[in-house]
Amino acid sequence: MYLPSAIVLLCLTLHHTAANIVKQPEPCNSGHCLPKHLCPTGSVDDAPTLGQSDLITLQVDEESECGDFMKICCAGSSLTNSTSTPAANDAVPRADQKCGISNPQGLVYNVESNLTYAKYAEFPWTVAIFQISFSLKNIELIYVGGGTLIHPKFVVTAAHTLKKPHRYVARFGEWNIKSDAEIYPAQDIGIEEHIVHPSFHDFCTPENDIALAVLKQSVIYTAHIRPLCLPSPQDVFDGQRCIATGWGLDVRTKQPAPVMKRIELDVVPRARCQMLYQVADADSSFRLHRSSMCAGAADLQDTCDKDGGTPMACPKEDGSYVLAGITSWGLDCGKPDAPGVYVDVAKFACWINDTIEGYEELHAEE
Repeated sequence: MYLPSAIVLLCLTLHHTAANIVKQPEPCNSGHCLPKHLCPTGSVDDAPTLGQSDLITLQVDEESECGDFMKICCAGSSLTNSTSTPAANDAVPRADQKCGISNPQGLVYNVESNLTYAKYAEFPWTVAIFQISFSLKNIELIYVGGGTLIHPKFVVTAAHTLKKPHRYVARFGEWNIKSDAEIYPAQDIGIEEHIVHPSFHDFCTPENDIALAVLKQSVIYTAHIRPLCLPSPQDVFDGQRCIATGWGLDVRTKQPAPVMKRIELDVVPRARCQMLYQVADADSSFRLHRSSMCAGAADLQDTCDKDGGTPMACPKEDGSYVLAGITSWGLDCGKPDAPGVYVDVAKFACWINDTIEGYEELHAEE
């Protein structure tokens, strides 16, 4: 049985608070719980001013009395002053608007973990998509999949990730999906509409599984929020080592990933992928759709449920990245003899560019 990567097995609900703002610090044994960038030494009276070259160590697997490894129990007499943070435009470093530029060493934090995760802001084009759920008491955001920032007003994702008539929000600059303590603020922007590829079919295995999410307002580019380059229609990535990112089910822990995953993948040639699926699924008639490509990861690494729509980025010779694939579906998460199936973005480069150009012309007066 084929399992689309956006099947909801584990629902992660959350209330999002703008990052870097702590209105009412929770009390702890020796003081109050604050983000580590506000109190790196554990004492606000001794804490030095954070400089551009200073790194704050984050141990992802650390047990914290504050319930968040990005926070620390902070003692001192100046807690009120420490919770006031710079305005978003002052706090976030400026960034050029060139596409595909990563932050190879991350920003601000030195991340330590028993498992491999992306560094903070390492892949600034990765977008988290939430479904808006209304209840009698509040509004909840439920993580449903991912996308890729390619334009100030457009996110590219898998068509099966966005379903009508639900309402969605795209979040930019996210890293730890369970924390509000990151140093730079995320941007939450509503999705105004989604433009599904006209040939999309959600059969047993999705075909032409690509869509564009149109944002209600433009994204502001910063050092931790940048677009990814689109490939040329002629690009082929067979044999390349690429990187997928997202917050779907982590096959290593069997839990949704709170911190952005970083999964290295080898792009598998089309003929070999088709043969592997014929053997793995005992179906000699299986044919990989022409809109798809395959990529396999090492044991205990793979994209999985609720990774649908997230990017697979491949490096170029100049060190920048290009969007080669979009997570679509797979036979079993982490199964070494059946690589994951991704949308071959190069085959849709013209459609993406033409759709964006047509939308901009239509809304030029607005």
